[in-house]
Amino acid sequence: MRVSVVLLLFFFCCVQLQRGDDQLVVGDVQLLNKSHVESSEPDQTSVHPDVWTELRELRNMVAELKKQNTALEGRVVSTEVGVEALREENASVFTAPLRGVYYFRFNLVGNSESNMLAVCLFKNKEKILDVSQIPNGLNKYAVGGATLLLQKGDHVYVKLRSNSQISDNSDNHCTFSGFLLFAM
Repeated sequence: MRVSVVLLLFFFCCVQLQRGDDQLVVGDVQLLNKSHVESSEPDQTSVHPDVWTELRELRNMVAELKKQNTALEGRVVSTEVGVEALREENASVFTAPLRGVYYFRFNLVGNSESNMLAVCLFKNKEKILDVSQIPNGLNKYAVGGATLLLQKGDHVYVKLRSNSQISDNSDNHCTFSGFLLFAM
């Protein structure tokens, strides 16, 4: 859409209608006959051939840019849907099914040269544990665990602190797990 608007503005800058004598000006070439202005294709004999070649090329470019724009709009929509699905997948929130004592453990790895590896374990919105490392480009692990008394419906989750970064691969170095020790 933006590309089309830019091209339309470009075309209007190149083509201007002079009010005094209703003559169409394309670049530096004037179309002298008013009937030429009203028809969709002016008489090509009164205009330099290079102008028509350039006009055809511009029309082809506009058509191609419209195709590309349509394709890009589709990709933007699918990317937005993918990001939302990824957020849901990475939520990693445990909800206690019953009252009891639970054990939780997390293992995260980071190797950024510019970002810390800093993570917190939360029970509902209360910070329980905070672990941080400075990877300096090397693989550094942030490991933590806690035993918690939970009521039915309590939430437990791991959250990265701001300006923090983790890294993982198919070997699943980053984990968050928990289990019920005993019900109460």
